Amino acid sequence: MFSHNLRTAFNKKNSKIGIVDKILAKLLQFNLFCSIFVASKVLRFWQQQNYLIILSLEKIMKKFFYFVIATVVAMCLGNASCTRNAAAPTILFDGTNATEAIVESGSSKEVLVTINAPAKLKEVKYFKKRVNGEEIPSKYITSFSNPKKFESAITLNDITSDIVLVVEATDRRNRTTTAEFLVKTSRQPTSQSNLLLGFNMLNTLGSSYSVSQSKVLLLPEAKEAQKDVDFMFFYGKINGVTVAAPGDEVVTRVFNNTSYGVQTWGNHNKTRFVKVSLDYATASAADIAKALEGAGGTMVNHLSNNDVVAFQTVSGQIGLIKVFNIGPNSASTLNVNVRTI
Repeated sequence: MFSHNLRTAFNKKNSKIGIVDKILAKLLQFNLFCSIFVASKVLRFWQQQNYLIILSLEKIMKKFFYFVIATVVAMCLGNASCTRNAAAPTILFDGTNATEAIVESGSSKEVLVTINAPAKLKEVKYFKKRVNGEEIPSKYITSFSNPKKFESAITLNDITSDIVLVVEATDRRNRTTTAEFLVKTSRQPTSQSNLLLGFNMLNTLGSSYSVSQSKVLLLPEAKEAQKDVDFMFFYGKINGVTVAAPGDEVVTRVFNNTSYGVQTWGNHNKTRFVKVSLDYATASAADIAKALEGAGGTMVNHLSNNDVVAFQTVSGQIGLIKVFNIGPNSASTLNVNVRTI
């Protein structure tokens, strides 16, 4: 009886424990479900938030991208506008607006060339030429460390006659600016009296004259000093008593000696001459320059006693020639005075 009661009580106890277990199991299941539900909600929330964040970031990036594009376009348009409105190149010599300098004959001159080009340089060209137009080989520059500003020191060596330095600057809009710088050689006034020149006298009396040497030259001497020969005297039936430059075509035909003739020379100076009514003794440099302005040629003919002729050499030297005696024997000699200023 007792054992039966004990078993019954034990069964009842076990029955209660089983119910508790079931309740606990259900609670665990519910708790797990709630946890999963909450976790899913939280996850979904974060997914939504991340999606919104991503959308916001995309919008921000798009706006930033459009802003950058707009800025770049504006800068390009602004730069193009600035370039269109940019001034043409400007050229300065020795950092100033100077256009000439004077140096001692035989010396050198360094010229600082400064070019400003707001629209950027495409090409720079410079060359030297003598006042008679003879050009010395050019130099081209197409590569620039700073295309908006270019500086170069150009040295002119052994200057014995006036030289013009010519600089041309072209920008990327194909606009070209040209500037010239004249380098003059200093000179002292000279006066030579009673110079005697002869015609067709190869070895006895010279027909050529050098202003820089203040000397009458025989034809062989003239060939040696051809760069310094400024005029030559001859007489002809058509031209009469004539003074002409070695660069005149008639001179080439007249002085045609096989060995020393002008046709064998490599240099033919083109001195300019014009008959004037100036007073030989008192005419000023301004008077002579005015008389030569836009006038004259490489030959002056039909000269007579007391004629006065203004001249300008290829080196820029100006002066006067006065005829005071034409010799006999078909004008085979000529006496002149030569004054330079």
